[in-house]
Amino acid sequence: MTKLLFIHQNFPAQYYNIAQYYGADPANTVVAIGDASNVRHRPRIQGVNLLGYEAPKPSSRHTHHYLRSHEEHVRRGQAVVRLLSQLRDQGFNPDVILVHPDWGEGLFIRLVYPDTPVLAYAEQWSGFANPALDFDPDFPASADERCLAEYSSATRALSFASADALQTPTRFQFDLLPPAFQERTQILYDGVHSGHFSPDESTVLVLPPPKTAVNAENAALPKWFPLRTEPLTLSRQDTVITFINRVLEPYRGWHVFARALPRIQKAHPEAHIVLMGRTGGSTVSGAGGYGPPPDAQIYKKNRNWRDVMLEELKDSVDWSRLHFTGMLPQKTMRDTLRLSRAHVYLSYPFVLSYSPVEAMLCAAPLVLSDTVPCREIADHEVEALFVDFHSPAQIAEAVIHLLQEPLLALRLGVAARERAMREYDLDVWLPRWIKMIDDLANKKSN
Repeated sequence: MTKLLFIHQNFPAQYYNIAQYYGADPANTVVAIGDASNVRHRPRIQGVNLLGYEAPKPSSRHTHHYLRSHEEHVRRGQAVVRLLSQLRDQGFNPDVILVHPDWGEGLFIRLVYPDTPVLAYAEQWSGFANPALDFDPDFPASADERCLAEYSSATRALSFASADALQTPTRFQFDLLPPAFQERTQILYDGVHSGHFSPDESTVLVLPPPKTAVNAENAALPKWFPLRTEPLTLSRQDTVITFINRVLEPYRGWHVFARALPRIQKAHPEAHIVLMGRTGGSTVSGAGGYGPPPDAQIYKKNRNWRDVMLEELKDSVDWSRLHFTGMLPQKTMRDTLRLSRAHVYLSYPFVLSYSPVEAMLCAAPLVLSDTVPCREIADHEVEALFVDFHSPAQIAEAVIHLLQEPLLALRLGVAARERAMREYDLDVWLPRWIKMIDDLANKKSN
């Protein structure tokens, strides 16, 4: 019997697979803690007792802007401690605590459970050496942004210092950690279900009109945008190009891909380009994006990056062939990838998304930016075509090449699935997670 405690403001998030595994065994006791305003909308996992704490009030506008997030982190840490104290008083004494500390929830765990092993999720270390700061010439980092980046890891550093061990999903993320933390860090990828994400030639996808989309913010397209009024049915007989961002923004290359669209459409006017993701327009604490919203002084009325690019390309793109879907249910997103003849994934040197691995498992031919996180999952002309992140022309030519060379696309897709099965399948990583947790639990019992 194993007693586990998961702490993540947006649980289950990265812990879905491992929490599901332990929750499925009634002999285990699994408790999870998250922000009540988030977790009420998140999927429930059988066998997991999910508890919510009230989200902390935001920091004062008079607080120094480097400290605003940290102040909220401290308040969030306090809220978690109050909930942990209740659990302890009710007799719950976990064998291992797994925490994602980026929002402050790992700051004060030791006050309640001083002897319980803590495994912290090391997602992205920031600082002066953050490779994303100088990556995009469109958005050069100011001295103020560099200072903010250096301070932004304060919460992580405090939480990591008190953890027994750290885990991080990729070599890229591991290499960003300071050496003192690397000594206690193990690379543990979250794992993706290869049985769920798989090819299926018979897939048919029906996209509703934008105004009936589940995500209302993506229905708020400019008045001039040609809105479909009928559902759109797509199959493997159609030319489908796919692109996914959690939020359409520069960190994931939306602005560069958008600039590739005129050239792609000139070569393949019949193509349907399916764009999955929220419009966002804010930072991580707001709409879920990684970078800042558009500068209001520069972009004026355009409050999100989708609309910035719509305005820039207004007369050069056939917008009737572009389909903004908003955030899709996982099954619908998977079916979209199954239809893709070219899936484009671009990223700053930053945390790797799940979507390129999911696309690999669906055998979608990939166009990847030639950046470190992408080079970790594929090789050029073996499992994907690599392009210069900053070159719309290269991106367009790679997509066109895949559409015009179906045998190449097939070969890359098959090879990509085989590699993802070997290196990123949940069946590969789950035993490693279990061993890590068992080792920590045994440390406590000894």
